[in-house]
Amino acid sequence: MIQGIRIISTQIIFLFVERTFFTDTVASIVFMTVFVIIGIIIAKKKEVPLSVFPTRHKTFYSAATVVALVLIISSVLITEEKDLFFISSLVSSTLIVPVFEELIFRGYVWNKLEKRFTGKLTVYIITTLLFAVWHIGYVDSIMIRVAPDKVPFIMFMKVITGLCFGIVINAVRYKTRNCYSTILLHSVMNLFGR
Repeated sequence: MIQGIRIISTQIIFLFVERTFFTDTVASIVFMTVFVIIGIIIAKKKEVPLSVFPTRHKTFYSAATVVALVLIISSVLITEEKDLFFISSLVSSTLIVPVFEELIFRGYVWNKLEKRFTGKLTVYIITTLLFAVWHIGYVDSIMIRVAPDKVPFIMFMKVITGLCFGIVINAVRYKTRNCYSTILLHSVMNLFGR
């Protein structure tokens, strides 16, 4: 449903603005940022904790945050890319998307499922599968970036990649009991997976 709202919202924007790789990325950034704010409000109203910030090992998380930010910034310096599309894509894939997806899956969905199921393995499996299927919702962005005959294969690979990411990221969520750790990991994984 969220992906459907994202697609419809961006399509409305593209009635007034030419759709390019850059405007597609910016539209997604705007939608995801607004949705994160709305999602936090909804979670508070429904009293669903998002389990964002760790309660222990704050020095470790501070250091990990610095390392992640240094990696992200150094990628711009190393590649010497100053193009707005490159910068917006980097911000989207390493900051906005990880916060957006992790608050949904390892925050809201994980905590809602924990209230419903007693077994943590059940929560782990359901969240992993939902995260994998979620990536089908990015079909609109994929369709403007690749040849039409490549879309089915790329979408299949996005689901497989989402499944693999989900397995790893959920293991971290399970171990750390917070989604700040998964946001950091997701950011770094997206940085190197670009």
